[in-house]
Amino acid sequence: MRSVVERCSTEPFRPFFWVDDAFRVRGWPEATARALRVPARAAVGRSCRAVLEGIGTGAAAERCARCPAACAARTADVAHAPDDPLHTHCPILPLPEPGGGAIVWLPLSHIGAGGAASAQLERAVARGVLAERLGSVAGTLEGLRRVVAADDCELFLVDPSGKEVVLVDCEGPDRAAFMERTHMPLGAGYPGTVTLLQQPLFTNEFQRDRRFLRQAVKRRGIRSFIGVPLGADGRPLGYVGVGWRDDAVPMEWGLRLLEEVKSLVPIALPGRHAGARAETRQEGELAVRCFGPFELVRDGQRIRLESFGRRKAVQLLKCLLLQRGTPVHRDRLVELLWPDAPPRAGANRLHGVVSALRSTIERGRGPRTSAYVLCDEDRYRFNTEAPHAVDLFDFLDRVDAARGARRGGDDERALGLLEDALRLYRGDLFAEDAEEDPFEPQRVRLRHTYLDAARMRAELCVRSGRPDEAIWTLRAALDVEPAALDLYESLITLLARAGRVGEARQQYECCRAALRRYLDMEPPARTRALEKLLF
Repeated sequence: MRSVVERCSTEPFRPFFWVDDAFRVRGWPEATARALRVPARAAVGRSCRAVLEGIGTGAAAERCARCPAACAARTADVAHAPDDPLHTHCPILPLPEPGGGAIVWLPLSHIGAGGAASAQLERAVARGVLAERLGSVAGTLEGLRRVVAADDCELFLVDPSGKEVVLVDCEGPDRAAFMERTHMPLGAGYPGTVTLLQQPLFTNEFQRDRRFLRQAVKRRGIRSFIGVPLGADGRPLGYVGVGWRDDAVPMEWGLRLLEEVKSLVPIALPGRHAGARAETRQEGELAVRCFGPFELVRDGQRIRLESFGRRKAVQLLKCLLLQRGTPVHRDRLVELLWPDAPPRAGANRLHGVVSALRSTIERGRGPRTSAYVLCDEDRYRFNTEAPHAVDLFDFLDRVDAARGARRGGDDERALGLLEDALRLYRGDLFAEDAEEDPFEPQRVRLRHTYLDAARMRAELCVRSGRPDEAIWTLRAALDVEPAALDLYESLITLLARAGRVGEARQQYECCRAALRRYLDMEPPARTRALEKLLF
């Protein structure tokens, strides 16, 4: 008998049950029995198809009739094609326990008013099954997508600068459309607004919602959307968004379910993500961001560049970082920092700048001591053995490792390493120095390294049957180097072969405009030859 509290309090509830590898019902909760008016004794041991066809409408029977193709495979392989929306079928989430099986939810059309205890049970079960899938961001987002029967699920995290959010990953058939824009300032779009305000946004009229800025997603037919904020230790961490083609998704149900499970998402974040680093950061670690505007963080606290006693101290640190532990002679540093200074005067200036640098990044250090800026026989170096996290070092390491993995035939490992490397490149080296250009040779070299990595990843994505990821990679690379002719040619070819001829034509026009603007030239013959794919 239901309790007085449950009889008097109702919440949206979606029936669910458990099946074995053969899709025979092995668990039929009392809440599901009440909602579907089928007792456990009439369901357990039978195929889910037989049970659901017996209680469903014509539409439900048709759904089950189309299910054997999925049921014939192991539950771990169950997937839905883009033209077979998840919300119209029973979302299935494999269980990791011995013996396999899966948990099955009925489609969103079966959500109805249930007792508060029934709704709480649904949310608790969803949280429990997701807690077993936190080995990767992709696995967590795919699990979350299935739990809420969404077509797509995306994750944005706050950038280390604290000024924007960056797309970490997206799962679902519309992934390429969500990749249309991967960076947003705080307060912009759903990701930036939800993160900034730490309040959810939701709508069943998504097509008319101007707050969502990616038109490619709307063109894919998404009609309902919910975005919820993520936080850690009282600070904004990012946002999770889920979208449906269904325009009748119960917002109350979706919000409550997402609020229940969203705290699991940060647990799945690897150490490379800014939001997850707080728990794994070594004591006393100096974190440095070289790509984009130069930034320093010590013990979780940002070091303002204005706090350096001398402006040249920042340039000195940049010089040492670019050498990555290789000693640089005092005379060479003097030449770099004060090219017109007499040797003795330059040496005195360098001594003062070194002291200012050490004092700023290592408050409380003893006299003539330093963990990070070492000197030996007039040679200075950045100590790479001290606790540090430098995006430049990580970027170069991952690109080198990816090249090695590719040579060794391990394309999957190469793809993962390249994804990490490309994500680290948030802009040109020391972007705020663009006016002075003291590091322009290194800036150009690293930009070319990024572009080569993007080319490699796009090629591997195509080889492994992931053209949408290749397209996204090439578009991101063109944001960095808008006049890279070979990237345009590859992108136009991929889009045309994928049947996205309209987008391919648009990219061709963008290519022509970029060549005129940056190189004062028209497309060469090899590029014009692509027109046969477009018209």
